[in-house]
Amino acid sequence: MEGTTMKKLLLGLFLTTMPLVGCGTDEGSTLPDASEFVVTADQQEMSIEQRDAAPGEQAPEVGAANISVSENELACWVVLEYCRHPNTGIPHCTATGCTRAEAIRNCEALIRRTCG
Repeated sequence: MEGTTMKKLLLGLFLTTMPLVGCGTDEGSTLPDASEFVVTADQQEMSIEQRDAAPGEQAPEVGAANISVSENELACWVVLEYCRHPNTGIPHCTATGCTRAEAIRNCEALIRRTCG
């Protein structure tokens, strides 16, 4: 009898703690609060997250398929993070040191070039 009581106790303990492990927010799949939803003149939807470069941070390698650096200013670069964001289903870019217009133009170009 003592063995079955112990098994029931362990099973009960396991079942009560299991939902605590499975619950919580999946922060990796949500868009940052700073993201802006944009719809261009040709109806291209995207979200763009504006960010500032960290001190000493350099633009990433321009040869990568998902990166665009503004021709007139090396302080502006855009990275296409997702062709289809898991939560929104639309493309998502991060723009560093760009004006809103530069971010939209570069993100749109990356979407055309990368996402097909």
